[in-house]
Amino acid sequence: MKGIILQHYNGEMGELEILSSENIEKYAKKCGVDYKLVTGIVKPGLSNQSQKMCMLDEQWDDYDIVVMMDIDMFTRRGQTKNIFTDDTGVGRHYGIQTHLIKQINRSHPLLANPKYAYWGGSIYRLTKEMRRTLRPHFNMSEAIQFNGNYNDEGIMHRLACLANIKNDKAYYLDKQKWNHASFEDEVEKAEIIHIRPKVTRTGPKRPKIDNYRSLVERGII
Repeated sequence: MKGIILQHYNGEMGELEILSSENIEKYAKKCGVDYKLVTGIVKPGLSNQSQKMCMLDEQWDDYDIVVMMDIDMFTRRGQTKNIFTDDTGVGRHYGIQTHLIKQINRSHPLLANPKYAYWGGSIYRLTKEMRRTLRPHFNMSEAIQFNGNYNDEGIMHRLACLANIKNDKAYYLDKQKWNHASFEDEVEKAEIIHIRPKVTRTGPKRPKIDNYRSLVERGII
């Protein structure tokens, strides 16, 4: 199996982004796969968040599995699982995603359908077969309608609709294991942690770097 982890950032990287890139590159080496930080605007017309859609591009077709992660993701200290071999899903569909799939249907009734897969945008695990299944359905005139309001999550959901990828647990990663928000309960059991601004589930918010440092002090990252 040949794999790669991608991350993307447009602009000057701050402390948190640099730390995440270093952390995830180490995780890639631990998994025995390649790592690439993609920078700048690679999909003109799409939002910064949706630049991650480059993960479907043909340039990665030498890889059996492509994993795209946000640049505020970190592995938990002592973590041993390999996302390439220890799971088979595409993305997170747990907690908030079960509500967002209904919300996107209300806001974009001509483009969305809750019968089809909806994935959280901070991590995608895409086999070559899945990338080639979704890729032909990409349409820029539809994709830009999600700029600023679902971004890559909306685009990927639309592609799932067109490619007949059902809203089925077979397409989802194991609960929040690979995308455990830093404010969620039992973060110490996560495989990969997504640093969020909220301190707890109900707030308040503070800079993400402060929440990262708190997890470091607790020995979790």
